[in-house]
Amino acid sequence: MEKGGKAEMLVVDDHSLILEGICRLVSKMPEVAVVDAVTSGVEAAGLIAKRDYDLYILDVRMPDISGFDLIARIREVNEHARIIVNTMHEEVWIINRLAQSGVNAVILKSSTASELVNAIHAVLRGEPYACPRFTSIYQKLRRSSSELQPRDVPTRRERDVLQAVAKGMNTHEIADLLKISENTVETFRRRLISKFGAKNAIDMVLKAISQGWVIVE
Repeated sequence: MEKGGKAEMLVVDDHSLILEGICRLVSKMPEVAVVDAVTSGVEAAGLIAKRDYDLYILDVRMPDISGFDLIARIREVNEHARIIVNTMHEEVWIINRLAQSGVNAVILKSSTASELVNAIHAVLRGEPYACPRFTSIYQKLRRSSSELQPRDVPTRRERDVLQAVAKGMNTHEIADLLKISENTVETFRRRLISKFGAKNAIDMVLKAISQGWVIVE
């Protein structure tokens, strides 16, 4: 928990210069303190398993463990954790996935340093925050692509099948991977095609990518 009026922070970014820059910026803020700063997703996962920080600043694309996986691990420890994503990636599937991830703030690295400061202040107040560029890109995406209705959001199991289909796995391979029958796999596939309003499995995957349900590595 917060000690001495300072929020304890974990910062994760695989670019050491960016990590150093964030730490230097945060060091000028009296209300927060960087307790740990690491360039490895694996190392971050180990720290997350050991303690609950007051605030997290993460990138989403790292070579060992995805920032989205780290977000899920943090939420397992504390579903109310305060998470800021700071990333240079502006691909459509990243933007959509971030919008659906439930993080507290999103900053694109093309923004000024003051945006990260604004995000930290907002999140500490319990308010969501997004830099103007992220907001602009996401609004354009929402205008240009149809969104799934709440009833059509894929279930967790359907997302497992969707991800496997996107990787090019066939029905037998998916059934073996998920320990379900091939008939069940086909049922999930038909439901997913219907939910995405797709013509076929390929169209389904393309639409899933555009809406952030499938992450292209």
